Amino acid sequence: MGGEDMAKKKAPSAKEGEKQQGFKEIIPEVTEKLVEQARKEVARERWVTPHKLAQKMGVKVSIARRVLRILEEEGVLVLFTRNRRSPLYLPKKKVPTAPPRGL
Repeated sequence: MGGEDMAKKKAPSAKEGEKQQGFKEIIPEVTEKLVEQARKEVARERWVTPHKLAQKMGVKVSIARRVLRILEEEGVLVLFTRNRRSPLYLPKKKVPTAPPRGL
């Protein structure tokens, strides 16, 4: 009766197939290509967080966090501040300097 109809699996529609193609590519590890792409993205920004970089590059936040640490070690970025959630990085050339004392 009705059980036979429920046992049949629904064939995926064209729209569902399109949705599956829209998923982000899963990159399990940090590659040199990914670091180079991030270096170009960071150079254009005034500041960057792991979330902001993840959105721009289409990767997970954990991967973006690792990439930012690598760029900090290379001297491309400077850790400006860290709160309980995410660090804020500045490109090395855009780090604010304090005015001289006594002026």
